Amino acid sequence: LVLDEPTVGLDPSLRDQLWTMFHELADSGVTIVVSSHVMDEAERCDSLILLREGRVLAHATLAELRERTGASNAEGAFLALVRTGPE
Repeated sequence: LVLDEPTVGLDPSLRDQLWTMFHELADSGVTIVVSSHVMDEAERCDSLILLREGRVLAHATLAELRERTGASNAEGAFLALVRTGPE
């Protein structure tokens, strides 16, 4: 299942319901790919691939990215990686 910014612009309750459904689908074996520039959505994913200008900056979990960059969230990690370059 490929989703492009699936919950952008929706109210918080509906967003929460959709993310619950996405996680239930993933737990049942469905592969879900989420494309988004909204880091709030990225933080809800199990694994992240951060891209910049067509190049992979990182492929890791949020916890791994935070540890690597010292950032407190996905947006901070992304910005730190933009400054330092790809893996």
